[in-house]
Amino acid sequence: MKSAALSKVVGSGALAFLLSLGLLPPFVFAHPEGFSGIHVTITDGRIRTAITLHTRDLGTWFPPGKYTDYVSDVSREMERTASEILELQIDEEPLVVENVNAFLLEVGLIEIDVDCQLPPVTETVELLVWSKHLIQMPRGHQQLLFIEDCRDVAADAEHGVMRLEDVLTIERDAGAVLLPPIHRIGAPSVQGNATTGDSRVVHPADSIRKPKAAAASDSATSRISFFLFGVEHIISGYDHLLFLAALLLICTKFKEAAAIVTCFTVAHSITLALAALDVVRLPARIVEPTIAATIVFVAVENLVVAPPLWRRAAITCLFGLIHGLGFASALRDIGLGTVPGGVALPLLKFNMGVEAGQLAIASVFLPVLLLVRRNERVTRFLVPAGSICVASIGAYWLVTRVVSQFAG
Repeated sequence: MKSAALSKVVGSGALAFLLSLGLLPPFVFAHPEGFSGIHVTITDGRIRTAITLHTRDLGTWFPPGKYTDYVSDVSREMERTASEILELQIDEEPLVVENVNAFLLEVGLIEIDVDCQLPPVTETVELLVWSKHLIQMPRGHQQLLFIEDCRDVAADAEHGVMRLEDVLTIERDAGAVLLPPIHRIGAPSVQGNATTGDSRVVHPADSIRKPKAAAASDSATSRISFFLFGVEHIISGYDHLLFLAALLLICTKFKEAAAIVTCFTVAHSITLALAALDVVRLPARIVEPTIAATIVFVAVENLVVAPPLWRRAAITCLFGLIHGLGFASALRDIGLGTVPGGVALPLLKFNMGVEAGQLAIASVFLPVLLLVRRNERVTRFLVPAGSICVASIGAYWLVTRVVSQFAG
């Protein structure tokens, strides 16, 4: 009797929790915090910075209602206000921005290329990269910073020396590294700005805000944990979690749940690896709506039939392949495939983080679910109500993601 009462209370609480999640805006928007990338490439006399930002993270900064042709208008506004987006400093003196180009890299992803002149480096200097626009991003947003030095590499080398890998946030919006001089016999001298004699200029107006950076290092430094990045991505990837919840809702035994989780893990690991290595590549305009469609399909199937384990496992494998492409898009957003050192080890760590986060969530969700399913009356209410809730949220994501393809 006590067990039945406890099951009913837990079941009602779990359902209320699921419904409340569905009503919260962060859950509805699937990826509230967001990730972005900033890749700084240093060559002889030049510094090129490529920033990749997802349009879903720009709503507060550039409200959609203000722009008729959103991507094009926002890109032009970014070019016009480049000094508010990025600042590069050599020994605390800002570099002059000489060229800015913002464009649609792929659906939903804008790249801003900023080109500056690098003054002659005759002694070790501090290079600081200030990502000034992070203050405009959603709280919790993370930006992966890569500083690559290509000044002293062979002509046929694919990459230079990685000076810094760091994670920037609103609370710490700059990264710094000590940049050594490059000595070559017979190397041409680098000329400064033709007008000022130096490519550095001070902007007094910017002294109101100061960059917040970690201490610079004179050796290659990595402050990025791809394992934690994977954990955070699955925790904030509500669409992947909702898909998994829909699958587990009808599980009555631990071995059934374990089989489903294993199928999902193996499937999305395969396509995550293939997509990150650029063997398989599908645009986000196809992947994101399809992920939402998989959520709707599984939730509706819960309402219509009780599929045998083999069929649910097969569906999980098939749809897990699609979700793996969604995980890979997070790595593309930060430009992981363009940095030296290869993607194999970061990819492995990222995937381990995804699995660790997924297992941690399942270890909490599963015992509660299995306890609830001991009570037949609660189960008859929980499965349909939970599936309807999941299907509704999935349908909302599907519609908004399809519509966004036409809007952007």
